[in-house]
Amino acid sequence: MHGHSALSTTRVAATFAGTIIGAGFASGQELLQFFVVYGGIGLVGIALAGGLFAWLGSLILELGYRLRATSYHQLLYHLCGKKVAMFLDGIIVAFLFSVLTIMLAGAGTVFRDNFELPFTAGITALAVVVTLIVLRGVSGITTANMIATPILAAAIIGISAYSLAYHDFQTDFLNIPASSAAYPTPHWILSSLLYVSYNLVMATTVLAPLGAATPAKYSRQMGSIIGGAILATLACLVSVAVMLHYPNIMNQEIPMLYISSIQHCINGNIYTAIFIIAMFTTALASLYGCATKLASATGLKFSLSVFIVITLSIAFSYIGFATLINILFPIFGYATLWFLVKLVVKK
Repeated sequence: MHGHSALSTTRVAATFAGTIIGAGFASGQELLQFFVVYGGIGLVGIALAGGLFAWLGSLILELGYRLRATSYHQLLYHLCGKKVAMFLDGIIVAFLFSVLTIMLAGAGTVFRDNFELPFTAGITALAVVVTLIVLRGVSGITTANMIATPILAAAIIGISAYSLAYHDFQTDFLNIPASSAAYPTPHWILSSLLYVSYNLVMATTVLAPLGAATPAKYSRQMGSIIGGAILATLACLVSVAVMLHYPNIMNQEIPMLYISSIQHCINGNIYTAIFIIAMFTTALASLYGCATKLASATGLKFSLSVFIVITLSIAFSYIGFATLINILFPIFGYATLWFLVKLVVKK
């Protein structure tokens, strides 16, 4: 195990985790909707999701390597065949575009509510930074993730530990009544599958070319396992923190921001910064996926495609954060389940 493969393993793990610990995850909103609403059993759902991430992630990296993938749609067409792939491709692009738009809206919200700056300033700031990095391709994205992921992880652990310490750790929070009105799906296992499904497809935009760029099989497999473990651990921490503040938490747009701000003003400020970093890592993957698709579909230059996508996204970003997560994510989870099935079967 020499230095080079250690670095590439870290690169894979950080990029995998960073792409998925996007704003939906760091806000607590996504975990609240897919796991916490089921009560204590939701934590088992998270463990299941972590295992699936580790396993399926390594399959995606492997395929990316074998197909020498330059973008996610090579995997899509290889696994699903032309007709289904075209349909899924359309859905994925629409979703990536929506997610990019949600991240810009989130940045606007944070600038407005936390820094008392114009909504537009937040959108513009995030758009500019993300565009500059995406123009540098996969290497720019993986480097950004290697810096961002440890910071995100540390902050999530800190806020959650603080919350647990403050509430004297008791297990009563596991008995929170599951609120069936808020269920995204009829069963917690299905909810866990949907969560893995849309997150993995989203991560594939970066994992496919990353697999091609990671020659060491050990790094591809180990990186995926570590990535899955990081995700499951952090998701558990966020969910427990959210459960401790049940039921007041149910109407918060950004639950973790609310939790950290009632802890201490410093925690609130730290988490605000973290939340911006999380939006940034997700926006990177979304913009990259959309732009590579537009470039390959139209023959336009990649850089021009990046500008077109980001400009349109800015225009749409005035809709709002929680609304978009509520409606779009479960729909997208159902739509992409087929991709997961094929991934496993084609093995």
